[in-house]
Amino acid sequence: MPAVLNVVAIRADDLTLVDNEEAADIIGVNSRTLMNWRSLGKSPRYVKCGRNVRYRVSDLKAWLDAQTRNHTGEVV
Repeated sequence: MPAVLNVVAIRADDLTLVDNEEAADIIGVNSRTLMNWRSLGKSPRYVKCGRNVRYRVSDLKAWLDAQTRNHTGEVV
C-alpha cells in the first residue's frame, strides 16, 4: 500500500459555498446590507466564481467570531 504524505484534513464547511442571500440569512442581515458591506470592505471574506460571489461557511463563522464583544466599550 503506498504511503500518503502531507495529507491535510479539510472540514466539510471549508468546501461549502453559499450565495449572497444564504450568507445574509446565516449572519442575520439583509442581503442588500451584505452587498453594501462587501463594497465597503466590511463583509466576511468571499470568493468570486466568474461573476458570482460566494461565501465559505467557515469564513462566515470566522467573521462572526471576530464580531464578538464582551461589552459596548470594547475596542476592536
